[in-house]
Amino acid sequence: MDTKEAIKAQFMKMYAQKDFQVITVKALCAATPVARTTFYSYFDNTDDVRCEVENDLIKGLLKVSQDVSSGNLPDMDFSRFMDEIEGYIKDNWAYIYAFLVRQPNLRFIRKWKDAIIMNFRKRYPQKQCIGNYDAIDEILASSVISAYTYWMEHPDTFDTKEIKPLLHKVLNSLVAEL
Repeated sequence: MDTKEAIKAQFMKMYAQKDFQVITVKALCAATPVARTTFYSYFDNTDDVRCEVENDLIKGLLKVSQDVSSGNLPDMDFSRFMDEIEGYIKDNWAYIYAFLVRQPNLRFIRKWKDAIIMNFRKRYPQKQCIGNYDAIDEILASSVISAYTYWMEHPDTFDTKEIKPLLHKVLNSLVAEL
């Protein structure tokens, strides 16, 4: 792991345990350990670190969409997509949990919603002329993130095998009504 990645990993360890407002550059550098000059060669402040971690996670989610769809979202296998997203979330559980449950990060949630909306619009381009489309996008994105948040809050009782077909049905019924 290179220095920049080590700083981000240590930041997320701290973020999972402490409120963001109390994470200082000094404490982060001591915990990593790196010199403050090294930190500042990569980041301007702790919010800059948080923003980069957010962007890394969103890029990963978008890569899953790209890989599963091969660039053709309208014909994407939605079941495979849901399986791959589940795997990505499991692989990045600690970071996503920190941003959704432990210390909800509204900027990360907004970025994820925007990614969902972008994919929804690419998957169903013919639906964009419908009234209230922006509100429908927001409801859909919020619902998806709420479902993932619920899963992370209740991992022992939430059965992803049962919920994925339900999410697919909800999406299909929503799209059919448009």
